[in-house]
Amino acid sequence: MMCAFSEVLSPLCSYLEQTFYRAGIVLKGTPKWTEARLLQLKDYFGSRHIQLGGHPREGYEWFDIKSGRRLLGQECGLLLVDLSVGFDADSFNAALGTLQGGGILVFVNVPEWTENLNPAQQWLRRALDQLIFVDELQSSVEVDFSPRPSMRIDRFEQQDKAIESIIHVVEGHRKRPFVLTADRGRGKSSALGIAASVLMTRRPFIQMIVTAPAFSSVDPIFCHLQRMLPDGQIQGKTFIYQQAKLQFIAPDELIYERPGCDLLLIDEAAAIPISMLTSLTHHYHRLVFSTTIHGYEGCGRGFTLKFLPWLKHHRPGLTHQKLSMPIRWAEGDPLEKWQYQTFLLDAELPAIEDIQDGPVQYRNLTRDELLNEPALFANLFSLLTNAHYQTTPNDLMGILSDSKITVFIAQRAYHLVGCILAIREGPLSPDAVARIQCGQHRPKGHLVPTSLVNQLGLSDAAGLSCCRVMRIAIHPAWQGRGYGSALLSAWTRQCSTDYIATSFGATSALLQFWEKNGFHPVKIGSRRDQASGCYSIVMIYRNSYSWFESARKQWSYYFPHALKTELTRLEPDVVRQLLKMCVNLPIINIPVTLIRNYVQGGSNYESVAVWISLYMSALPPEHIDMIDDLLIEKVLQNQAWSTIVTHSSVTGRKQIEQRIRDNLSSIIASLQCKFEL
Repeated sequence: MMCAFSEVLSPLCSYLEQTFYRAGIVLKGTPKWTEARLLQLKDYFGSRHIQLGGHPREGYEWFDIKSGRRLLGQECGLLLVDLSVGFDADSFNAALGTLQGGGILVFVNVPEWTENLNPAQQWLRRALDQLIFVDELQSSVEVDFSPRPSMRIDRFEQQDKAIESIIHVVEGHRKRPFVLTADRGRGKSSALGIAASVLMTRRPFIQMIVTAPAFSSVDPIFCHLQRMLPDGQIQGKTFIYQQAKLQFIAPDELIYERPGCDLLLIDEAAAIPISMLTSLTHHYHRLVFSTTIHGYEGCGRGFTLKFLPWLKHHRPGLTHQKLSMPIRWAEGDPLEKWQYQTFLLDAELPAIEDIQDGPVQYRNLTRDELLNEPALFANLFSLLTNAHYQTTPNDLMGILSDSKITVFIAQRAYHLVGCILAIREGPLSPDAVARIQCGQHRPKGHLVPTSLVNQLGLSDAAGLSCCRVMRIAIHPAWQGRGYGSALLSAWTRQCSTDYIATSFGATSALLQFWEKNGFHPVKIGSRRDQASGCYSIVMIYRNSYSWFESARKQWSYYFPHALKTELTRLEPDVVRQLLKMCVNLPIINIPVTLIRNYVQGGSNYESVAVWISLYMSALPPEHIDMIDDLLIEKVLQNQAWSTIVTHSSVTGRKQIEQRIRDNLSSIIASLQCKFEL
């Protein structure tokens, strides 16, 4: 068999070198035979060999099966994936991007086809069966060589153009941003890093900022900078070359502190809330927006459909380029096609007609249905990836493997209108509750019950079963017509758990949707979620349990306090929406004369601020929309006068106070001057 394998390796290696394609191999045999084949492969493919999972092997750089993201921006000629300790789809997809054209992907310790394989394992096994299969017991190896590309194309032409456009943002006119979109593996991060290095050498004192949902997102940019400028240094989250700097700053920090810079790079822009992107556009005049539009990094639907038209209107001088040509491998690479099909990375929303006739049908999908109807699964997954930035290949595998996850869909004339992805949580055992209360335990897969026990002290809820909505998505062609509410209503009616909950990144629009459908806030995170850029909120569907009313009251006391502590940077439109969801609480008599004096120009802010804050918190819901952003930021969130000046149009405390007085006057007038609450 060794001779037969050698006879395959030589022509395969030659073919891959000539085409700059990549290939995948599955090895099946005894451990001794497998290790011998791995030694052979090392001699044929590249100088760098990376192993993901399994036990470390000599001559391979070993990484844990979940650590593939650490390889972003790097390259190798041979990628070995050992499935003996399981599989992580996100990690694998990140690692596969390091495999260069001419290289090979190798799987070992692949699970056998048995009745014990769950649907996720079956899905992966089907995909692996499409690769080159090498069995110790077989005398020959079948290899289907894809047709060679007709001509070689300059793989760097698009990237070179992008680099020039990024540099031109600095050297050209102001207010002419550059938008760079790309599929995976197209050199987006390297273009940003190379352009930054060129600017640093041309302009020794240039100060640049890069922002993204998380610092890990920009790791490849810093890697390329270090490669291009080896004398530069990475200090924390800043790359320094002589007097030039590129500093990472999180989006929310950037909006509030507004540090000056010569160029702002916004990477993975599709994952940043549009409100933040518009705010940054108004303040910074030399901007580059870049985002991935396929794969685990993001989908870009909201970015392309909503933000880009806004940007074109407000910055008509913008330029937009899409990177479609692969950099690390040749166009038409069969392994990339296999990867996209396996993990539905390029699942596109199907074009649908506006069908007027026929009822909407609702039903649960089983895991076997999804496994055996890949076209339906692809449509479902395209809905999820277009609606939620955080949808990843691990979600794909989780839907198939986790029996606690349910998929509920709405169809109209066989068209997929929308879907809900939910997970069952709880009940928790008395022992688990006791350990959670003491901070000794945080059980995985029980987000809401754990929060109710640990954060709210509501142990009565722990013994109940919960179903938490993780994702809800409606086809863009049918959004805004009530399909989302109808889908959620149909799902809640058939849900059999004791109570229903959801958790998501809080925006004003999403809060309005969930409140309209009977959900109430009980807990909000103390810091922004790295992926969504928003504060995560837990909401519970109305029910008759006594602890539910306790949770609502706790929320109503907690939220106004949190605005002055951990939520000082929560967006005013979100603040207004959440204030409407507070229940009426007993409140002491407010010294109305003091507030009236302040409105008319008397008193001082410090002596009256506490009473204004209480007055705002007790307003009827229909009057909360009248509260001005500046009043929220100063009175409710206790932001410093100087902080408010940096991100608003006012010039100082005097103007801020006048806005507060004018706003209070309008609110009082609308209430017919009724100060008594």
